Amino acid sequence: MAPKAGKAKPKAKGDKKKKEEKVLPTVLDVTVEAPDYTHLTLKGISTDRILDVRKLLAVHVDTCHITSFSLSHEVRGPQLKDTVEIASLKPCHLSIVEEKYTEELAVAHVRRLLDVVACTTAFGVKKPEQKPAPATDAAAEAAKPGSPGAVVAGGGGGGEEPMYPPPKLGEFYDFFSFSHLSPPIQYIRRSTRPFVDDKREEDFFQIDVRVCNGKPVTIVASRAGFYPSGKRALINHSLVGLLQQTNRGFEAAYKALMKAFVEHNKFGNLPYGFRSNTWVVPPVVADSPSVFPPLPTEDETWGGNGGGLGRDGKHDHRPWVKEFAILAAMPCKTAEERQVRDRKAFLLHSLFVDVGVLKAIAAIQNLIPDDKSSHEKTNGTASSVPHTQQIGDMKITITKDKADASSKSDVKLDGSQAPGVSFDELAKRNLLKGITADESATVHDTATLGVVVVKHCGYTAVVQVPLDAQLTTVVPAQQDIHIEDQPEGGSNALNVNR
Repeated sequence: MAPKAGKAKPKAKGDKKKKEEKVLPTVLDVTVEAPDYTHLTLKGISTDRILDVRKLLAVHVDTCHITSFSLSHEVRGPQLKDTVEIASLKPCHLSIVEEKYTEELAVAHVRRLLDVVACTTAFGVKKPEQKPAPATDAAAEAAKPGSPGAVVAGGGGGGEEPMYPPPKLGEFYDFFSFSHLSPPIQYIRRSTRPFVDDKREEDFFQIDVRVCNGKPVTIVASRAGFYPSGKRALINHSLVGLLQQTNRGFEAAYKALMKAFVEHNKFGNLPYGFRSNTWVVPPVVADSPSVFPPLPTEDETWGGNGGGLGRDGKHDHRPWVKEFAILAAMPCKTAEERQVRDRKAFLLHSLFVDVGVLKAIAAIQNLIPDDKSSHEKTNGTASSVPHTQQIGDMKITITKDKADASSKSDVKLDGSQAPGVSFDELAKRNLLKGITADESATVHDTATLGVVVVKHCGYTAVVQVPLDAQLTTVVPAQQDIHIEDQPEGGSNALNVNR
């Protein structure tokens, strides 16, 4: 007799579709051959890319001074792209290949060296640790339990003393200061001296370098590297290598600094790349507030800046309206789709903030001289008419703040009122956004996402991308947002709090 259909044991639904187990990253050893044929072992993880290897080399004491190089692999070939995953490299052995300089890269190389050694001079003298003074006989007598001056610990509502003293804001830079060491370099300046030999096409500029114990020496920066003026045979790809080769005092001071770096933090994170910000500055600024020496990363003399994109003008006429509409229409039903969309949103909005802040400040600075001249013509009555400027899709509206700081502004400029909607419409929009929200509801709110408010020098600038209703039906399959990667993975991002 055939078995009954109901007797068969039903299979569990979970057996049909097994959940994919997430593979956790594993630690990988990456062997890198330096230009001097020494081998370095870097600790990475299986999800790292070539870009991450370059970052590890930038914080390694043996390679932190090297710039303008590429990485090669015996199987994958030379000039590996930053997106190549190191887990796909078999064997995981890379070689540093020195590349030719351009003038911009040669300036960046000098800036890197100044940045590495800045911790010996930029943060002032490190304060010595204060040791508690030994107690006198009278104080020891008063501290006895039977003495009249004795105080019971914890009595009177007081708590016990902390094991470590609380950190102080004034000691922020003490952790990064290496002022107890001899600075390997006293200064590096652009030289105005004429070339000893005839300047060749591959020569860029000359610099005057004064090391810790030597006289100033003039060095030529060229396409192949650096060499002392008039001694092309001593050319070296790195400035550190050249100075170590020609000056023993610099070699000893630089080795002492690298040794101190390792003792300070054996896991890397070298103290360089500092930028000024709004909440704490180096102690040297307090000594002379009128003189605020720029840190090497931001020193425009050596190609530094505050970071971010938009300084070259490439994004002035970017189709912001279209790209924000594409962003709002991207699929977001699954976690994978939302991850792709949110990454695009982060990159696009960061780029918009970079460009918007720079353009707003430039517009305000151009307006200040005109406003002063009009202020004088009108016998001291400043005009309150807003100034508007259009740069591509971006509309910049500038208004002058009230001179009386005690009077409150009638309009609160927090970005919500910048699109020009009423309070009722704003409440309805926020309510609808909350009801239909997914993990990132802000992406769909183009009217708020496309607004940047900048207050600078007594002016308020509102940078706005208008909302185009005709572009809300853009199909993302036909359109995409292309944003180039920032240098060094965005490590020099714009500090928007400035």
